[in-house]
Amino acid sequence: MKRMISSSFKPVILLTIILISMLAKCAFAAGESISQVHITGSIVGAACSISLGSPDQTINIGNHPVSEMIKVGRGPNHFFSIALLGCMLFENDTQQAEITTIKLMFDGEEDGGHFKVSGSANGIAMMISDHHGNLAFPGKHLSQSKLNSDMQFNYRLNLIGNKDVIRSGDLHLTLRFRIDYN
Repeated sequence: MKRMISSSFKPVILLTIILISMLAKCAFAAGESISQVHITGSIVGAACSISLGSPDQTINIGNHPVSEMIKVGRGPNHFFSIALLGCMLFENDTQQAEITTIKLMFDGEEDGGHFKVSGSANGIAMMISDHHGNLAFPGKHLSQSKLNSDMQFNYRLNLIGNKDVIRSGDLHLTLRFRIDYN
């Protein structure tokens, strides 16, 4: 003989099954261990404030005839500076690690040892050199300098042929620079 459960008991049985499964889940969770995460760190200040001399940090190199680029092999000089102000000679207030030297690096896409330009112009790269004539290469440090409270680094930009056929057009270049303190 088949037993039939009345329809009035079905919700009670369903509710009982749900409660038992919830209690089992709570009991399982109570057996888990509690972990703690400790986070440590420090806030450091920049060793120097950076001044680029231009609020929008843009250098307009003007228009240059293709014939001049071919004849001379490079465009005219364009100068820019990076000033470092209020440099701290110590890493922190306890003066545990003295900072004595600084190195700068320009980073961008490489094109024949120079910096690749973008745009409709062709056959052109950007050459950067310091005031001593040392060339900057993408991703390579320039010579190291002794750190002083206020410093200014002077650079020269020149358009230069990259051995492709030079064609007129617009060009632009975005450079990143990095300062490493030692």
